Amino acid sequence: MNKLLTVSICAALGILFYAIITDGDAASFDEDTTGVWSSEDNPWENAVGCLAEAIYFEAGNQPIVGKLAVGNVIINRMYSPQYPDKICDVVHQGPVRESWKKNGVFYPIKHKCQFSYWCDGKSDIPKFGPTWDDSSAVAYWILADNDLDYTYLDIVEGATHYHAVYVTPGWSYNLQKVVKIQDHIFYK
Repeated sequence: MNKLLTVSICAALGILFYAIITDGDAASFDEDTTGVWSSEDNPWENAVGCLAEAIYFEAGNQPIVGKLAVGNVIINRMYSPQYPDKICDVVHQGPVRESWKKNGVFYPIKHKCQFSYWCDGKSDIPKFGPTWDDSSAVAYWILADNDLDYTYLDIVEGATHYHAVYVTPGWSYNLQKVVKIQDHIFYK
């Protein structure tokens, strides 16, 4: 059985596990408080929200295996001494500037973030539906797998970088290519 099929089956089982243990209730975005994730029963509160957000915006158009791969990169960065040690800090890493109002509010500098969606100037509020549900389920599964001390399913073999196939960033020449999944290429 090839690796991609095995990973897809594992991801599907993980999402089924997630649906069973949560009765289908995903972490949700608290629409009354912009930028704050909430779920009364979720021990990872902010972490699962930030991970789901990144998966949604970076791999929303991907099948489950693509979403899992992007989530793996974020976890691998969190474990790397070169990056922050919290998921939200990894996902939202990048330079910021203060608002022109000088009111203590800071915004990411456009096109300078580690994850492009965070500083592309577009809304970072997901549209709820099947893509959000899948992204939340994958995020929850990755964190449950990681927190319960199971063997961490890292389908990108330690990759800390990726890019879309239609671009070739300068850093890609200095890293080892690990795998291509759908329209993303992963490196370590």
